[in-house]
Amino acid sequence: MKKVLLSLCVMMGVGTMQAQIDNGGNWYNGRLIYSASDEDGGKVLMNAMAEGEEHEFLLVPVAGKADTYRVTKSENDYVMEYDAGSTVLHQKKEGWDVLCFYNAKNQLEGVMTNEKEWNDEKLSKAKWLNQMTGEYVADKGKENELNVDFAWERLSINGEMTSYEVETFNGSVTGYITIAPIEGSTNRLEGLWQVVPTLEGLRFYAVKKTGDYFYERERTGKYIDLVESNPEVGRFFFASTVLLNNGLSQYEKSTLRVMRNAILARHGYVFQSKDLQDYFSKEPWYKPAASNDNIKLSLIEQLNVELIQFAEKR
Repeated sequence: MKKVLLSLCVMMGVGTMQAQIDNGGNWYNGRLIYSASDEDGGKVLMNAMAEGEEHEFLLVPVAGKADTYRVTKSENDYVMEYDAGSTVLHQKKEGWDVLCFYNAKNQLEGVMTNEKEWNDEKLSKAKWLNQMTGEYVADKGKENELNVDFAWERLSINGEMTSYEVETFNGSVTGYITIAPIEGSTNRLEGLWQVVPTLEGLRFYAVKKTGDYFYERERTGKYIDLVESNPEVGRFFFASTVLLNNGLSQYEKSTLRVMRNAILARHGYVFQSKDLQDYFSKEPWYKPAASNDNIKLSLIEQLNVELIQFAEKR
């Protein structure tokens, strides 16, 4: 059987040219936005600012390998987020412009994307919401059943509209949201919640503030489980469309395994593990392929599979 996934860190032929890393480009790694500037010898200096500290490292071209660099320390004594010696593969494919960071074991540890946006808070919110939005149900079949449509700028609860605010700290989403009341109606989801993704959907933990900072929160003991309720989309559809270069630590290891295999299932991958066979056979969108040999993943899907694998091992 042919392997469905091949490592993206491929040896290139001698004499090939490096694709240009945009000078002045904004490169987002899921937490910080780095600016790229050209240096002598094809080197690229990457610099970011976070909480008053400068982060910086240098990308040095690898001779004989197109679009391949090594991470080295710059001349400045700034914070270095990536390990010296890491291999970086630059790829422009399917409309994406990415830098892939591989460690000494050839494991994909992180990915940067070339972005037009120069606002880490907006990018962080977009990435988080892409994973959280969807159709959910709580207490299905009970008198207090909730049907929730969690969209980008609004929340529909049993057909009634309200708004919410996503809390951020230093440009990153904290996982807390505040849901506004619904005028003239009782809203069980009104107030401050911590949103935690689960295998089935989302768990909303009710919390109260104990101070002004995001970490000064305390769960009250109350929570509501929201279960993904759109059978045609299913859980983890976003893993085939959104680059998961941050936020994987919020998922349980067992959930990450299902998420990773959901990417393959979207292409009809036939599983050998009985638990995965049983899980995906219940999904109406899952159509087993005649053979796994011809299954091809998109660039983002390949990257996400590798990023999830690394998160599982950690």
